[in-house]
Amino acid sequence: MKSICFFTYNLTFGGAEKVVVYLANYFALRGMEVTLLTISKGNDLKDIINPKIKIVCLNKEKIVNAIPSLIKFVKTHKIDNFVANIWPLTIVSSCIRFVSKQTKLLFIEHCNLSEEFKNQNVIFRFAQTTSINLFYRFAHEVIAVSAGVKEDLVKKGVKNSKISVIYNPLEQLKGSKKIDSIKNVETWLNSSDKKLISVGELKKQKNFPNLIKAIGILQKKYSIKLKVLILGDGPERKNIEKEITRQELEGIILLPGWVNDPVPYLHQADLFVLPSDYEGFGVVITEALSTGLNVVSTNCKSGPSEILKDGELGYLCRVNDPDDLAESINEALNNPLDKDKLITRAGDFSIENIGRLYEEKLDC
Repeated sequence: MKSICFFTYNLTFGGAEKVVVYLANYFALRGMEVTLLTISKGNDLKDIINPKIKIVCLNKEKIVNAIPSLIKFVKTHKIDNFVANIWPLTIVSSCIRFVSKQTKLLFIEHCNLSEEFKNQNVIFRFAQTTSINLFYRFAHEVIAVSAGVKEDLVKKGVKNSKISVIYNPLEQLKGSKKIDSIKNVETWLNSSDKKLISVGELKKQKNFPNLIKAIGILQKKYSIKLKVLILGDGPERKNIEKEITRQELEGIILLPGWVNDPVPYLHQADLFVLPSDYEGFGVVITEALSTGLNVVSTNCKSGPSEILKDGELGYLCRVNDPDDLAESINEALNNPLDKDKLITRAGDFSIENIGRLYEEKLDC
């Protein structure tokens, strides 16, 4: 039985974390011995993890402190494939080439790192680029989750020939599609207004104030009656609540927090909106398409425009431009695209299709 270990910081809610679990489930169902290795505690995804999968936590908070434990783990376990997700976990995983020569090492980069860390000082950015240039050569394979992510890695010194683009998988989860009984969700569900939905961690990258301002513009310019559900939580929650108050949109934009599975909520919406400044891929866009839901997204670098085929299968607008976002939302509500085409597009990202591409890269 071949083995595979997926290495990520933790298993809390997040697009990259869900992708890791989807891939782990895929290989577990195909008879491989699968381990999910994390640095820190935190597992919000336990309900969707195949029970055959072994979960190991190194119980560290800082990545650098986990290196001795990582080396010990690799030395004491037979691992045919080691899959490290996201810089700098990819960097520390390079040590595996020296302690376990039979292990195939795969790096997956989920982020546009130049965008993610553009506000860091020049020394940090130089160190990051140097580390990628030096240590990514130790991977047998490097996977970028979009062409935009690949382009960014090439700029940081990774050989173009070493990188393959494999989009993130979409897994149709089995089990209950029950919508949680949460006050704000019920208000949204029972509304006769047009129902918009957005999903993501409440952090600066996702730029939910952009969406809030756009809703304010729509209210004033077109008098459209809307109810907006933002599923997620995070460090920017207070600032987002302040912006909702500033725009006088209390009761219109609702923040119920995280839910285990956003898909049942997507089924109830009239439109999905992604207002991000940048994305590596955008798993939630494929989830929206899988329900036939129309999508409005900022034309941010990497995934969204690739998923939506440059606007053929969704509405793209300028980044951090609430006026343009408002116009795109209005156009999408008035001119919805064919649902069957959207569902067909989502099928391109099925776990079966994406999983086979990963099988070609691994020692299976």
